[in-house]
Amino acid sequence: MRSRWLPILVVATVALVTALSSAAFGASPNVRVTRDATASSYLRYDGTADATTAACSTGRRSQNEPTVAVNPHNPQVVAAGANDYCAQIVNGDVWAGYYRSVDGGSSWRDSLVPGYPADTSAAGLASPTHGTCGAAGDPSQAFDRDGRLFYAFICFNRAKPVNGGVFVARYTGDGGTYDRTVLVKRGTPSGQFLTGLFQDKINLTVDQTSAAFSGNVYVAWSQYDGFAPNNAVLFSRSTDHGLSFSRPVRVTPVAHGTASFADLAVGPDGAVYLAFLTYPSSSNPSSDVWLSKSTDGGVSFGAAAHVASIELFDSTQFSGNGATDCGDGPFACPTGFTFSRFTSAPAVAADTSGVHVVWNGRLASGQSKVFVRNSPNGTDWPSPATTLDTVAVGHQWTPDIAAGAGVLNVVFYDSRTDPAYAPNRPPGNTADGRNSGDVVHTLVAKSSNGGTSWSETQITSVGSNFNWETHAARRDGFWGDYIYISAVGGTVMAAWTDSRDLVPGTDPREVGADDDHDGFDVYQPCTYVPNDINAATYSSPTIDDPCLSQGGLDQNIYAAAT
Repeated sequence: MRSRWLPILVVATVALVTALSSAAFGASPNVRVTRDATASSYLRYDGTADATTAACSTGRRSQNEPTVAVNPHNPQVVAAGANDYCAQIVNGDVWAGYYRSVDGGSSWRDSLVPGYPADTSAAGLASPTHGTCGAAGDPSQAFDRDGRLFYAFICFNRAKPVNGGVFVARYTGDGGTYDRTVLVKRGTPSGQFLTGLFQDKINLTVDQTSAAFSGNVYVAWSQYDGFAPNNAVLFSRSTDHGLSFSRPVRVTPVAHGTASFADLAVGPDGAVYLAFLTYPSSSNPSSDVWLSKSTDGGVSFGAAAHVASIELFDSTQFSGNGATDCGDGPFACPTGFTFSRFTSAPAVAADTSGVHVVWNGRLASGQSKVFVRNSPNGTDWPSPATTLDTVAVGHQWTPDIAAGAGVLNVVFYDSRTDPAYAPNRPPGNTADGRNSGDVVHTLVAKSSNGGTSWSETQITSVGSNFNWETHAARRDGFWGDYIYISAVGGTVMAAWTDSRDLVPGTDPREVGADDDHDGFDVYQPCTYVPNDINAATYSSPTIDDPCLSQGGLDQNIYAAAT
């Protein structure tokens, strides 16, 4: 998920948190990061092109789960990443996109991390991913003080045997020159989480301080082994600027049960903080947020401190059958709602005022809100968790945090403008499961007085709906688990997934179905063979079909300086 060493505090006055004013602190215009509708916009790491980058440049496919990082060595340089499905056109599956700006986020150059299956470049052939895994994503990245960029991602095979592994790519020269990719931990052949070891949900941060462990690179992730009580968060570190990584160690104790969604931060004294979430088990009926702390540069961690027991805001609660995402035809759910996967996850930050953990969870009413809890040291928690604001309508989810120049920043998705909002339905759905409009916006809350009061602004100039059926041949959506915000001094950048460029349409496979014309179909000018859309199988275009490049899947990453 997110990487940073900066904080969030919370206490809010109603007047400040309910006002949404772009003038409050000057959100910049939205800039499209993934320019996949412009010929030659994607190039390889060396500035040349191949079949994959040519297809990505005009493929208008989906990108999601963005990361963004401001460079402390030169804050005008900003790097971003995402799951980039443009790689499907030639390679058959998603790959890790890498995007870089040298003008503070006003314009971007797009690329892919070397090593994708069809990559015949020298760097691609030399990558440990080449020939071992066909899909890559879950990006997380951060710069060090000297302008090296570290880009963590997972790489896996979607078909059996699944073998998800953890890798870190290093870029030098303020992120402008690809250097190498290093294997941190490889998974073992598994049957899609049922057996073997699958590495997932990676997070990376770098010690940007001038303390004893300056320059250390820290990576944490989830390891799934098919037996839930053994699923754990693992941790590794590099003390040689990403040339090698230590043998991974388990940070979460067995007693905490299934753990996931790790998030890392480094405090100004070099202390490392790792937040994670645990799920209900036979010995513990609650979902809980925890925080572990290391004072020796990640060599060891103390006992995890309990931050909060939470009520998850999870998409499975809206399906009626436990499904994580719902769509049309074979992917329809009993409730009739259409939505992509979402859940609750924590993020952590630290500065001179203390350690701060943020997450989203449901109130007793069912509304999802952003919660924060603050600690002076990461081990003691004298004050209870509070919500970031008191706005009574709309769900809030996927918060991230950063701080710079004495200002605290929180970014999150919000559906407060949804006229069909109700606590018991997913964002963007009416009561009968239809599209309620482009009602999801990205917001940033800021505090210039140490978190005593907050002002909020809507940084998206156009709304989105997270339920468009952009999952290619499937008829459901996927928008990812997180968004990012990064701050260095007064430079603050946020990145999010956006549907403004997507082309709605009608699906000719849906004739006479209950979910026909629900408003979530996308433009795919394909020729389908008529059949029963409620059957287990149905005709769909192959992933490289040009009909999928006509805008129906055009989900993009946008960014703004806040």
